[in-house]
Amino acid sequence: MALTLLPVGLSIAQSTSTTPTSTTTSGSTNRMQDLYDEHHGINRKKATTTNAPAVSPTEKSATDQSTVDRSPSSQASMDGSTSRTRIGIRGGVTYPFFTEKPVGVDPVLGFVGGLTFNFGTGTVSFQPEVNYTRYSQKVNAFGFTTKRANDVLEVPLLLKISSGTYAGNRFFLNVGPYAAYAMSASEDGKKISLDGTKGRFGFGAAAGVGAAIKAGPGHVTVEVRGLYPLGNTDSGFNTDSKTIFGQGTLGYIFPLGGQ
Repeated sequence: MALTLLPVGLSIAQSTSTTPTSTTTSGSTNRMQDLYDEHHGINRKKATTTNAPAVSPTEKSATDQSTVDRSPSSQASMDGSTSRTRIGIRGGVTYPFFTEKPVGVDPVLGFVGGLTFNFGTGTVSFQPEVNYTRYSQKVNAFGFTTKRANDVLEVPLLLKISSGTYAGNRFFLNVGPYAAYAMSASEDGKKISLDGTKGRFGFGAAAGVGAAIKAGPGHVTVEVRGLYPLGNTDSGFNTDSKTIFGQGTLGYIFPLGGQ
C-alpha cells in the first residue's frame, strides 16, 4: 500500500513545485519587458484621447505676431508713412476770376508749376511750396486786342488738414498766407521790363481743397485753389482787390525715407 501511494505523492509534489516557478519566471519576464519599454520610451497602452501640445502664452504671442502683423506701425513702415518729410511736384492751369469785372478785360488761361514740401505725419501738417506762375488776360481797347501776362514767383506757406492715413486715399484742405514776386510781364509775347516798378513784392491768402490718391510709394494729388491778394510792400495791406487767382493742379508727392 505504501509503495503504491509513493509515486502519487511524488507526482503531486513535483506539480506543486513547478507552478510557482513558472509564475515567477513569467512575472520576471514581464517586469523586464516593462523596464525595457520604459527605458526606450515605448508605450504599449492604447491611447484613448489625443490632446494638442500645450503652448505657453509667450510662444503663442510670438507665433501670432510672426504669422500676421497688421499693426498700423508695420503698415506705416511699408508705405513710408512714418516719414516726416515728403516732396512732390505740381502743375496745372491758372485762371483769374473777377469779383468786379473791369471794362474791356477778359481772363485767359495761364499756367503754374513748382515744388511741394510737406512736414508732419498726422492730420495736420505744414506744406511750403515754390511755384512759377503765369496769369494772363486779354485787353480790348480802341478796337485792338492785346494779350497781357504776368510771371510771378509764389511761395505759399500752407497748413494742410487731411483725412484718413497715408496708407490710403486722403482728402485735404490747404489754407495759409503766400508771398509773391513779380518777375516779368509781357504783351503779345513781348517781354516788358519791370525794373523800377513799385509793388513787385506782394502777399495774400490762399485756400484750396483736393484729394490725394494712393499710387505707388506716394500719392497723386488733385487740387483746386484760390489766391486772394492782400497788398504789397509799397502800398501796404488792403482788401480792395477785385481778383481771385484760381489754380487747378495735378501733382505727385512721395515720402523721403521712413522707418
